[in-house]
Amino acid sequence: MQPTTPSATPFVSPVAPEVPDASANPVAKPPATPDASGRSYTCSRDYVDFSTAGAMSKFNVEWCPQNSYQTKDSVVWRLTQECGTTMVYPWDFHYGRVEARIRIGAGSGVVTAFLLLGPAPSDEIDFEWVGRDLTQVQTMYYVQSHRVDMLPEVFSVSQQSPDNLSTTFQNYAVELNKDSVKWYLNGMLLRTLPKNSAEFPSDASRARMGIWDGTQTGGWAGTVDWSQGPFTAEMQWFNFTPYC
Repeated sequence: MQPTTPSATPFVSPVAPEVPDASANPVAKPPATPDASGRSYTCSRDYVDFSTAGAMSKFNVEWCPQNSYQTKDSVVWRLTQECGTTMVYPWDFHYGRVEARIRIGAGSGVVTAFLLLGPAPSDEIDFEWVGRDLTQVQTMYYVQSHRVDMLPEVFSVSQQSPDNLSTTFQNYAVELNKDSVKWYLNGMLLRTLPKNSAEFPSDASRARMGIWDGTQTGGWAGTVDWSQGPFTAEMQWFNFTPYC
């Protein structure tokens, strides 16, 4: 699919969200016993700044915890020949927005992801980046684990300066509403999926993010050259806004 230039529809979100930092806006741990679906819903907003000590404690690392680590100003996700890594924010919303400031991983086969996911069979709303294409972002969605748009919608950021997404941080947001899903880049609307579409991912409720090896994806991401590794991506902050 040919890349699309983002529209000029603004999204009301500054470069750095006007939300208290993590230490001033603590989020309690989810209840020990989630609901029957395994989810823990909240109406509390949270902004997690990874320049704040201990910010990673607000997340679960569900895959290869040794490859997610905090530095003085970000959390780093590392892809090695052994594994990549996945971080999960442990709260859910029915509707809302998640936003993060991310630098993607570079290299053929290297996939960086930021998404909303529900319980199996999963609804899913994705931002994904393949590291052999450093000026484009891909959007896609799944309904009950079925991929609806077989080709992702691809958006170029080449109109920006600088445009290499592996050397610069950009702001990405996914917004789930009752009647639509919206994807944003740096506050500009990229894509809208209306609920009148044939299938709609209304049950995507929990944020996940990380880096993984896309070698086995039939050529979509390319093949990792491990002699160039390890590969890294980073996130500087994460913003969670439930609509209650």
